[in-house]
Amino acid sequence: MRATIKMIAERAGVSIGTVDRVLHDRPYVKAEVRERVMAVMAELDYRPNRMASALATSGTPRRFTVIQPEWGPYIQNAMADGVSRFLEERRDYNISVEVLRYPHGDTAGCLQLLDQASREHVHGIALCGSDCGEVCERLRQLAGLHVPVVTFNSDVPQAPRLCYVGEDAHHAGRVAGEIAAKFLRPGDKVLLAYSGLEYVGHKGRADGFFERLEERGFPRGDFLVAATYDSYEKTREAVSHALETEPRLRYIYMATQSVPGCVEALRRTGRAGQVRVLAHDNSPEIRRFLKEGLVDFSIDQNLPYQSYQALSVLFSAVLERRSPEQDFFYPSSTILNAETVE
Repeated sequence: MRATIKMIAERAGVSIGTVDRVLHDRPYVKAEVRERVMAVMAELDYRPNRMASALATSGTPRRFTVIQPEWGPYIQNAMADGVSRFLEERRDYNISVEVLRYPHGDTAGCLQLLDQASREHVHGIALCGSDCGEVCERLRQLAGLHVPVVTFNSDVPQAPRLCYVGEDAHHAGRVAGEIAAKFLRPGDKVLLAYSGLEYVGHKGRADGFFERLEERGFPRGDFLVAATYDSYEKTREAVSHALETEPRLRYIYMATQSVPGCVEALRRTGRAGQVRVLAHDNSPEIRRFLKEGLVDFSIDQNLPYQSYQALSVLFSAVLERRSPEQDFFYPSSTILNAETVE
């Protein structure tokens, strides 16, 4: 396998930007760092991609667009961190990134932004969108125009995209199911709250969760499902209804972001601490719920990695003419509890 700038950076313990500055003999690199990077280049028999080098010094601008839902502050900021890291490491390449947002669940809004990016002749798109026929068709049109698309956070697997970057949702759901099985007894009820079938990530979590519980001997008839679309009110109402009508409800899997609605329902019904709750992500709110014992576990999905890696794949495709070596880029699924959060 041909050595890449990323491989050199990882082996030398420096950033991609530092490797690039060494390659082009630019200043602001310590002598010992420069020597270390050059030693790794020699060790890996690195041969620079002359096309990318020419683009880096030619001043030719390259424009990428990120299209994503209007998430809450935690996810928005985490994704922005990944974009900032990407731009910092490629600051010598005259690259710009515009982040466009559409209301969560608004497929028409997503399609409008894809059309806008196409009209503006961007060089690549990182997309988090719903898995539906309309979005697939837009991606086919973009492929016909030779505009590369990388999906992140939620995949559109039947569309002609370069790859997907994000959580292995099915595996994360199986992990959640394995944890739940440790606390359940025959006859106990389980509630799953998720955004809806149109988001592949949430559907994958749900499928993996139920699959693992069934493997552990829990019948699907004991599973309750609520599509709450990340809404605080819908989640609070759905969880409250389940708590009031199912006295044997013992476990809630929040595959959606609206965990505060679930916590409020548990508080109002006096069931907080009696019903186990597993959530996702590592937001300040989730960390507080973990410390207070209102949420028992949370599965992180390394959000900054997702936007960073999606843009990195586009960079390689556009500037280096290199296709991704894999179809999926999955971050690790770290399990958090009260003792592992700061």
